[in-house]
Amino acid sequence: NVSSVRAGAAFFSLVRLRLLCTTTTTASPPARFVAESYLVANCGLTPSQAVKASKLLSHLETPHQPDAVRAFLAGLSLSKADVAAAIARRPRVLCFSVESTLAPRVSQLRGIGLSTPEIARLVPLVPYVFASPVYVSRLAFFISFFGSFTKLHATIRRDAQLLRRSVEKIEPQAALLRECGLGARDIAQVASIAPRLFSGSEERLKAVIARAEELGVPRGTPMFRHALVVAYSIGRQNATAKMELLRSLGWSSSQVAVAVAKMPSILASSEDRLRRAVDFLTKEAGMEVEAVARGPSLLKFSIERRLVPRLKVLKLFKEKGLPLGGRSFYGVACMSRENFFNTFVLPHAKILPRGLIGAFATARAGKAAAGPAR
Repeated sequence: NVSSVRAGAAFFSLVRLRLLCTTTTTASPPARFVAESYLVANCGLTPSQAVKASKLLSHLETPHQPDAVRAFLAGLSLSKADVAAAIARRPRVLCFSVESTLAPRVSQLRGIGLSTPEIARLVPLVPYVFASPVYVSRLAFFISFFGSFTKLHATIRRDAQLLRRSVEKIEPQAALLRECGLGARDIAQVASIAPRLFSGSEERLKAVIARAEELGVPRGTPMFRHALVVAYSIGRQNATAKMELLRSLGWSSSQVAVAVAKMPSILASSEDRLRRAVDFLTKEAGMEVEAVARGPSLLKFSIERRLVPRLKVLKLFKEKGLPLGGRSFYGVACMSRENFFNTFVLPHAKILPRGLIGAFATARAGKAAAGPAR
C-alpha cells in the first residue's frame, strides 16, 4: 500500500543520510600535529635536531602557537637560519606566548638600550633570554661589565651559558683580580677570552692565579692578564712541556723565562708550531736565540703567510743593494700590513715577483685566507 511505500522510502533516506555523514567524517579527519615533521618543514631544523626537539613539544596539538612564535621572530628581522638556530637551542621557545612572554621581553630588552638588530643577533645564541626578566637584568649588567653590546656578544659566542650565571659571584672574583693589579678593562678582557674562568669557585680562581705566577709573570705587570688566560686554558703540565721543548731546542732557562714573561701566549701554541717557528727563525732568518727570546711575538706570526714572504723581500732587497735590505728581520716582520706594503711593496713593485705583490695586496685588503697561524 501507499503508506508502506512512503515509510520504506523515508527509512532508506535516513540510512543514506547517515552513511553520507559517516563517509564524510571518515574521509576528512582533523589533521594531527606532528612536531618532528613541522620542525623540519617549517622551522629549518635537521632531522636529527627535530627528533631531539620534538620530545619537548609533544603536548602541542596544533601549529597555531609555533606559527605565531615564528611570525614574531621574523618580525624582529631574524633570518630563517637564525630562527632555526634559536629553536634548535631552545625548542620550548615555540611554546612561549607572544602576548604575555615574547612581546614584553622584547620591550624590556629595548628598555636596556638594545636595538632591534642587536636583539636579532642575540636571540639565536641565547633564546632562553625570553624565559625570564632575570636574564634581561643580567644582560644589562654584562653590557656594562664588558663595556659594550658588541664585546658582550663576542663573549656569548664563546660561552652561551653566560647569562645563566649569577652576577653576585662576579664581584668577589673581580676583587681577587684587582688584588693582582688588574683594572676594570683588564678584568673584562680576561672574562671575554675565558668566560668560564668566572663560573667556578674562588678557590679555583686562586689556583689559576698561582699557576700564572709560576709561569714567571709577576702580578701587576701588563702581561699578567695574558698569563691568567694561558694558565686557565692549557694547565700546568702542558705549559711545562712547552717550556721543556724550548730548552730542548737550545734555549737556556733564562731565555725561556724572558720569552714567557714577554708573551705568555706562546705557550698556547702547539709543540709542532713552536718547533717549526724556532727552526725557521734561527736557521732561515739567521736570528740568534737570544733575539727570538726577547722578541717572542715572532713565534706567533704565521710562517707561510707572513714570515716567509717578508724574508724573501728582505733578501731580495739586500741582493740588489737597496738600503731597506739592511733592516733587521725582527723589525720587518713586526711591521703592520699597511706599513709594510707602503714601505716595501708599493714603491718597489717593479722588482718584486707578481705572486708576492698579489699576496701582499690581498693580505693588506684583509682578504687573506682565514685559519690559524701556521
